[in-house]
Amino acid sequence: MRRITGTAFGMVAVFLAFEAQGAAQPSPTDAEMRQVHAALLGLAQDGAESERDDGADIYYSIVENPNAPRLVTRLEVSGAPCRARTVSALQFPGKWATLTLGRIDLSRITAVTAYASVDDMIAELNPIPLDAPAVEQVVLTGEGLYCTSRMSLSGQSMTADEACSDRLDLPMADVEQKERGRRALSIVADFCKAPAFGGK
Repeated sequence: MRRITGTAFGMVAVFLAFEAQGAAQPSPTDAEMRQVHAALLGLAQDGAESERDDGADIYYSIVENPNAPRLVTRLEVSGAPCRARTVSALQFPGKWATLTLGRIDLSRITAVTAYASVDDMIAELNPIPLDAPAVEQVVLTGEGLYCTSRMSLSGQSMTADEACSDRLDLPMADVEQKERGRRALSIVADFCKAPAFGGK
């Protein structure tokens, strides 16, 4: 997958956006770190609420059609809070599920680029400062940021090798998404010491 290199202007904006709040911010709790990972992986979108299960959060996709497949994702933070594991099962009605095992490492984020629209993000044009009120999309990039592997519960072998994505897209189109996204990015900047934020 392609990697996007942030501009020098964008990097300065990212650093300044979080410097003041990052300095005084206490270490996040396990629950806060799970919320960060959930926000960046898109699990907490559309009002999805998690269920607690022995130190993990479980998210269910919202399905209105009973014949549609349903995705269930278990998220747990590993011994290093900026790393997390996910186990997702895509269940089709009347069929076996396919499991996807994933791992994310937020300390690998090397570039952050903000855009005012989806069209600008797709075209990779007109990046704006991360703290600008007009921000609606944020792209996080870093080598091996999120890696997944799949297996089928039907007993049929799936030969797909592990795949690693170098990119996460964070929508910030409304007030709730902006609040959740900025909180997540603030923790990544201060606590995960991601290179994109100047090694803070």
